[in-house]
Amino acid sequence: MTICLTALPPLPISMKNGIGGLLGRRLYTGLGSAGKRFYYLDIDNLDLGWQIAQPFPGCERNDAASVTTDKGIYVFSGAGKMDTDPHVRVLTDSYFFSKDTQTWSKLDTTIPVGLLGASATSISDHQLIFIGGYCKETFDSLFAKISNASSATDERFILDSFMSQPIEAYGWNPHIWTFDTRTLRWSKLADNPYLPNCGAGLIVKDQQILLIEGEIKPGLRSLETKRFQIKANGSVECDLLHTIVQNEPKHEGIAGGFVGLIDNIPTVAGGAFFVGSQQRFQQGHLFSHQGLVKHHSNAIWQLSDSQWNKVGHLADGKAYGVSVSLDKGIAILGGENQQGQAVTDCFIISN
Repeated sequence: MTICLTALPPLPISMKNGIGGLLGRRLYTGLGSAGKRFYYLDIDNLDLGWQIAQPFPGCERNDAASVTTDKGIYVFSGAGKMDTDPHVRVLTDSYFFSKDTQTWSKLDTTIPVGLLGASATSISDHQLIFIGGYCKETFDSLFAKISNASSATDERFILDSFMSQPIEAYGWNPHIWTFDTRTLRWSKLADNPYLPNCGAGLIVKDQQILLIEGEIKPGLRSLETKRFQIKANGSVECDLLHTIVQNEPKHEGIAGGFVGLIDNIPTVAGGAFFVGSQQRFQQGHLFSHQGLVKHHSNAIWQLSDSQWNKVGHLADGKAYGVSVSLDKGIAILGGENQQGQAVTDCFIISN
């Protein structure tokens, strides 16, 4: 199988840790390192390039959870700093960008749990689902301590202590949550039987949710591919699928990868990990990525015949951008390169 990479017009500004989606024949993306900027690209008129959409009305934020529906794009949480905040914190506000009016509105609801870095999708025309996400209290406490640090040495001690905790100490969201877009109400759908993730890839295939790798604590990736099926009675069936590490024993897991369906085949590209972190953690080092190099993968994997197979490579390693499934491929928008710099590159991966 041949993987093709087709260039799209570059973004007007470099962007990582943002959000995006497809509404009709327009690709939308923004936020993250692009601040409040929001853009759209008419995929039937690529010569027009990216055009300016209404700016995001909330404060700037990274790693928000977002869901695209037929009606528009929802944005939840993220890490940011309100004008009155003394430091960055996990945000609890929510917004909606309407496909019809091309405008943003703030939702009259408060997120009940930290959704920074959570994976999200829709399971009906009005029901959104969220898996994983950073604990607000843990995150806010860390940045409060850092903002009050008296020296660089003190700040380093705070971070070292924070990173040297066991997985359960971070308190990431252990539940599967739903949000009803009609009533603006939140509810717990089920407990997540697996270790909660941040930065995991989420793909919906045949009404099943695949959750691919991501972090299980800062710096340490999961090696699992999980499957969640939401039943008509509201119950959730879960199981584990074949993993990438079964085909590539040195695989470290990835966070911030690009995911989607190509010809109905689950596909994962790029993503970042720390070389040697799995071995260090198995040896008892809780600060598993201390002193290690973060690597940005260029590998492209597909889940076919019940196993992950490497089917190609990106032009270079990339992570933490936006991926959007199209009719015949996956649009990759922005991201971060091996040097940690946000990029403007946009392209489509297809078979």
